[in-house]
Amino acid sequence: PLASYAQINTGAILGRVRDPSGAVVVNAQLTLENLQTGVKVEGSVNQTGDYAFRGLPPGMYKLTVVAAGFNTFEETDIPVTVAETGSHDVQLRLGETTTTIAVTSSAVALETASSTLGTMVEERQVRDLPLNGRNFTQLLIMTAGAASPGTTGIWGNPQTGDYRQPSINGQDTNSTGWVLDGTNNRSNFSGGISIAPVVDDIEEFKVVTHSDSVEYGGFLGGYVNVVTKSGTNEFHGALWEFLRNDKFDARNPFKATVNPLKQNQFGGNIGGPILRNRAFFFGSYQGFRQHVGSTALYRVPTPANIAGDFTGELPIYNIYSTRAHPSNPGTYLRDRFMCDAGGTAITPNPDGTQTGGTPCQKVPPQLLHPLALLYAKTLFPAPVNTGVAGTNGIDTAPQVQNQDFYTGRGDYQISPAHSVSARYNHIKSPNIVSAGIIGSSFLRESFGYNLGANYTYTMTPTTVFHLMFGHTWVNLHLSSKWDKLDYDSFVPQNWPWACTKSSGFGKNKCWAPLMQISGYASVNNFDTFVGQTNIWEVAPTVDHVRGRHSLKAGFTVSRHRIWAVTQRAFEYFDPRATADLNNLGTTGSSIASFFLGVPYGGEITDTPPGTQIPSWTWGFYAQDQFKISQKLTFNYGLRWDLYNPGQYGTPGTSNYYSGHMDMLKGVYWIAADPGPCSSVGKAPCIPTGTLPDHVLVAPNHKIFQKVWDNWAPRVGLAYRLRQNTVVRAGIGRYYDTWGNVDVAVVQSEGLWPDSKSVASTLKNRTFIETTIANPLNLTIGGAVLPDPNGPFNISGRSWMDPHLKNPFVDQWNVGVQHQLGSDKMIEVNYVGSRGIRIPVGSTLGGATGPGPGDPNLRKIFPYIAPSSVTRDWGRNWYNALQVTLRQRLSRGLSYSLAYTWSKSMDLNGSQQPYNLSQEKAVTGNNIPHVLALGWVYELPFGKAGGRLASDSRAVNALIAGWQLNGILQATSGVPYGVFLCGDTANLGRSDCYMRPNSAGNPKLANPRPELWFDPNAFAVPAQYTYGDAGRNIFRGDGLVNLDLSLFRNFAIREKTSLQFRFEAFNATNTVTYGLPTTRLLLPTQTGRVFGTRSTERQLQFALKLYF
Repeated sequence: PLASYAQINTGAILGRVRDPSGAVVVNAQLTLENLQTGVKVEGSVNQTGDYAFRGLPPGMYKLTVVAAGFNTFEETDIPVTVAETGSHDVQLRLGETTTTIAVTSSAVALETASSTLGTMVEERQVRDLPLNGRNFTQLLIMTAGAASPGTTGIWGNPQTGDYRQPSINGQDTNSTGWVLDGTNNRSNFSGGISIAPVVDDIEEFKVVTHSDSVEYGGFLGGYVNVVTKSGTNEFHGALWEFLRNDKFDARNPFKATVNPLKQNQFGGNIGGPILRNRAFFFGSYQGFRQHVGSTALYRVPTPANIAGDFTGELPIYNIYSTRAHPSNPGTYLRDRFMCDAGGTAITPNPDGTQTGGTPCQKVPPQLLHPLALLYAKTLFPAPVNTGVAGTNGIDTAPQVQNQDFYTGRGDYQISPAHSVSARYNHIKSPNIVSAGIIGSSFLRESFGYNLGANYTYTMTPTTVFHLMFGHTWVNLHLSSKWDKLDYDSFVPQNWPWACTKSSGFGKNKCWAPLMQISGYASVNNFDTFVGQTNIWEVAPTVDHVRGRHSLKAGFTVSRHRIWAVTQRAFEYFDPRATADLNNLGTTGSSIASFFLGVPYGGEITDTPPGTQIPSWTWGFYAQDQFKISQKLTFNYGLRWDLYNPGQYGTPGTSNYYSGHMDMLKGVYWIAADPGPCSSVGKAPCIPTGTLPDHVLVAPNHKIFQKVWDNWAPRVGLAYRLRQNTVVRAGIGRYYDTWGNVDVAVVQSEGLWPDSKSVASTLKNRTFIETTIANPLNLTIGGAVLPDPNGPFNISGRSWMDPHLKNPFVDQWNVGVQHQLGSDKMIEVNYVGSRGIRIPVGSTLGGATGPGPGDPNLRKIFPYIAPSSVTRDWGRNWYNALQVTLRQRLSRGLSYSLAYTWSKSMDLNGSQQPYNLSQEKAVTGNNIPHVLALGWVYELPFGKAGGRLASDSRAVNALIAGWQLNGILQATSGVPYGVFLCGDTANLGRSDCYMRPNSAGNPKLANPRPELWFDPNAFAVPAQYTYGDAGRNIFRGDGLVNLDLSLFRNFAIREKTSLQFRFEAFNATNTVTYGLPTTRLLLPTQTGRVFGTRSTERQLQFALKLYF
């Protein structure tokens, strides 16, 4: 009775065979044939008359039932869809088996065997619906329970077009599983999809938002389960070219012109038989080329600045004249730079001071640092007149994105008992943009692949073994540089400290330091390789049928790793080096500080390769699908997952000793003790030989420990109330073992020992401690020894609580599916959930509550500076009504409508991090109303359509073959709140954590971009108090968007056609405004909107040849 195994990238059909009286038939033999490939699977019924075919590739099938004493039964066009179980009962007629009763399946299949929720998007919808940039993730919004806060991109991932990463059932957007032909396709680094397949490669996909199947694990939200096309018994293929440019686009209301654009997507695919009915191939290629115009204004030093003239800047003071104030201890004095009567700078004394003259804005040539002059003359372009105040340079280099994507797949039915399939995707996507100034460039290059293979072995008629293997590998290369600079000679001669010692790039690297001069252009010179995704995965499973029980057991083991090599150097310049120390803010010039060669700080980062020992994730599960009666099916199962964060470093690399702050226990963990400097002789080492107070060595070289208590029981039932109505309910627990594992690992690397930095206040020094030649105050060529007190002076970092446990959600649902006629289905569900151990980020290390006096006295650990920390103290809640209405293709029309009415709340916030109960509010992903409608409609005109029919070939050629498709989306606005900067509560924190007091009604009757809310409705809280305004008390502009496509299909011959496409994204050019500036007390910005949430209307033209 069991034909194959139901993997999550396949589908299943089951049913019962009866005679005319309703009694079960126990001697029936069944054959299920894939109509595209001709592959046949044999089966039989059990003693209760039930049959099941599982593990079926999506497609259209024919079911044949033969039993002695009955006519042969044949049902064709049975759809099998991914991650769904269809029910097809058979009633035989008495008679000879030589007589065949043939029927065609037309009804929408109800889910009668589980309580799984989700939406299946079929191949025609993926292929024909308008997609900007041909990115299929834009269709995820057609799933009830999915809410997209906005269009986004995945940092560093090789995506094209508008990428969507929705929140599913109220969970974080990073807690969604991405599956490609059963293999893990998630990016460890970003939490989104790793490699998005080409639209024309997709057979179908399903968004699973809740499942009572314990196969699904690792994520709190849902699964996006994509199945790619395979070859068939006939050769089929397509060629395509999609074109966009700025001539077709509307102007954004916040821009004066439309950005120049040239964009092309082109490619083709082909599939067919290698051996008919047994072996098949499929392959494709797609290229993407995009040039987007860009204009960057900047400011560079002028020839006068290079000569030491800073006229027009704020008054500048001579740092060499710094001295203690004789009558005001603890303060310092400086003198202005001086000029003679002719306006020439006074020649300085040997100590850099000047004698005589009058105050002026000129620095003597003798005090201009030769390295600053060399840097400026070598790298900065000449200034030009831009017509924009405060700028004297313009860069119009375009943003260039190229992508090449290849796919190959093979399927082979070795024998009736053995079958295999394998698929390989390869992508390379180099993106080059200007680094913001003429003569510079920024490279972001993604390259990688996804490999998946499946093997199925039918051991006995009731037992099937399935093995899945997958490997996803994506690397990211980031590099920013001056294009024509010979780094290997220019830097070692002048900035030898900026030459990193790691061999991660094949040789030592030297980088011209980033001269970050506030208010002026700079180029961030660095090189980074990020192994952002490297997943090896194996998943064996056994499926066994015993009577009315369908048993399933298996496990998944994944090896995943992130590694990074980063090399960069920085120097920072601001006005302090040339300011009056008693009038900071109204004196001093950052460009003058630069030419004096006095930075206020510097940094060099040299992270060696091979920094992380891989993580291993294990998941074991067992489940029973118990068919209690013909109407009632009960599913129950248990899953256990091991949460196993990785670790940094391998012996022999300095990163082996990396550190991490434990803000909750007041200690700094280091992964290993490098030993005393007296015996080690080089960094990293411990200067005194003894670890400082509050510095501990982590056990087992693991700062983050395993979590063993991830037990996830699930139950669900489906009751067939009538032939066309099913009542379903389920409840289960879901653990996130992917969404936070790799984030924790990335955060576990501290600044020590591979990032060296120093910062100077330049306020309380009578000598210059850092120079442009040696900003780190290092001995050239010497080792950098760690500061014993360093860990506790680190601020501005984002830490992860080393004791963090992975989050989990308890989710439940109850609902009804009802078939309307033969081609429609409506589904109504209530879905609820409660999340525990949810990661929340906020600043810890400040005082635990407001009050007067020294805030250090109210800190738990006074010796630790406040820093951002992610911990597992959060909670979330979700309740929703979800409605889906679907119609299969009928009379040329198919559509899918999804509506969600929901509320999502959580404990999160920055004002009272030690009392999160006061931070409960709606989440940032809370979009109460979400409506999405997608349709594909062959217009019923011409001889074939039946309307306006004509015998004239010319008339039919004009009015026939048209197709109208569209996606309509209407959603509520995105939540947001307002905040203040400053430390009114006196917590000793410098972040903008405060919320204001409510002092009126901030909502305006007619909000407009110039003023979206009333800032005067808020007030600064009284000293030593918190604000009483809540989180996320506002909601942004609601989104209404209509994407349309109009096709004209031209038949060339029987199996060849040409399709012309016209597509309009935001066809009505409806403007949805973005969020306003929410920081208070900014007179020219607070409450104002400076951008849009929607994209302005964009048009696309295309040709596709099908053969």
